[in-house]
Amino acid sequence: MEIAKYGTYTLQDFLDDDDFIQFVISPTKNDINFWQSVTAMYPVQKENIDEAAQIILAYRKQDVFTNEANQQKVWNRIEGTLHGKKAEKQKVFRLNTFLRVAAMILLVSSAGIAFWMLKYNSKNEVVTAFGELRTVTLPDNSIVILNGNSKLTYANNWDKKAREVWISGEGFFSVKHINKDPRHIKATERFIVHCNDVNIEVLGTSFNVRNRHNKTNVGLVSGKIMLEYLDQASHDNRLLVMKPGDYVEYAHRKVVTQKKLAVPEKLTQWTNHQLLFNNATLSQIGEVMTDDYGYHIDYTDPAIANLKIEGEISVSNVDELLETISTTLSVKVTQSDKKITITKN
Repeated sequence: MEIAKYGTYTLQDFLDDDDFIQFVISPTKNDINFWQSVTAMYPVQKENIDEAAQIILAYRKQDVFTNEANQQKVWNRIEGTLHGKKAEKQKVFRLNTFLRVAAMILLVSSAGIAFWMLKYNSKNEVVTAFGELRTVTLPDNSIVILNGNSKLTYANNWDKKAREVWISGEGFFSVKHINKDPRHIKATERFIVHCNDVNIEVLGTSFNVRNRHNKTNVGLVSGKIMLEYLDQASHDNRLLVMKPGDYVEYAHRKVVTQKKLAVPEKLTQWTNHQLLFNNATLSQIGEVMTDDYGYHIDYTDPAIANLKIEGEISVSNVDELLETISTTLSVKVTQSDKKITITKN
């Protein structure tokens, strides 16, 4: 299912959509995640979605219909979605007016409760494709920019609990500051990013986190954050307070790199579709192309992967990057769709 098409749907379009009808009648976990993504991306459609769901639930159960044509149309689509064929004419049982009204109120109320529970007790999951950048607005209006091949998960409602997100891949966070007294931090004012064995807690700041291949890299652009991580040597949780410009790499349950960046803003150049490398080997460059863009890199000689391009590379697309590699190093680069082969000249 494509999320984009639902951005312009009318109420009637939702009633005519087989996937939506199936979701309302018999929702699966994947269905719930998908429709949460729809409402997150197109909040203006929430009213149409709620109303369409109530109509479908009511029409599927209602015993008497005042509009026979509309009843048959919706009934046939509902049963067709469930059984893959048109439903036979159903026997109509007529109840008195009071019972019919009571039944309708009960059904609509049940639908409202179900959607309330969906909104306040469920989680949103945002997944990006290779090469895709997506901006996500969190419930507190904090902003996350996700890199390609990344996943962000968070609760739909943060009213009475800590602001928590889970990320795999790479994301740049701009966290809204809501605490007014740093000496007294309420549970609802905490913002925590979870990635493998590392938890990042902030109050209001901007930072970059990359979590791939059991490694977590965190770079702080502004503000202050605290890292909590499991230390392999002591088997205890350790705390590390980071200041602007600090950069940490955590892997194998220990901090393997800790340094100060002269220009930490460079960590976020990928959010503007820029590819930035500094004194990188072909292996390091290839890892980013594979993780973020979905390319498969093949070196005809393993030694080629260790070749290094001295200095800084900053290009706006993969084609420019490949041209830089071929002209800077003594190698030949050939490409066939998503497969790239690098050989010595």
